[in-house]
Amino acid sequence: MFAFEERIEIARDPQAVFAFLTSPEQRPRWDRSVVSERLLSPEPVQVGSRVRTRMRVMGRAVEFDWLVTELAPPTAMAARSLSGTMPTRLRFSFAATDVGCRVIASIGAEPGGMLRVVEPIVAEAARSTLASGLARARTLLEAEPEA
Repeated sequence: MFAFEERIEIARDPQAVFAFLTSPEQRPRWDRSVVSERLLSPEPVQVGSRVRTRMRVMGRAVEFDWLVTELAPPTAMAARSLSGTMPTRLRFSFAATDVGCRVIASIGAEPGGMLRVVEPIVAEAARSTLASGLARARTLLEAEPEA
């Protein structure tokens, strides 16, 4: 099992950052590993909603179905995988700062089978993907004019 968290400050209000980072439609814009993400449940996203994510990870196409387990706009969102290559949990928390918004993103996963042998590589790939995705989200959000 591995777990880690990434933190970033984004010069936008927490509501805007929350809306961007938790929107299935926006995820492919900021997370370059995501090919597509769509809501499988009726709108709006809420606790109990299901989301399908198609990704390219370490050169392989993978698909995860997620269950939203926490949704408290604009402070937190969490989900756990229902399917995919390994059981995974993710959580985003958002807090207002003098600059705008602090985002803390955490991932925990339990690789099984052959993935257990390469767990350190899988963990580093996931951490690196999350860190670069958050940096891209910051660039995109800060480049947009404030509403």
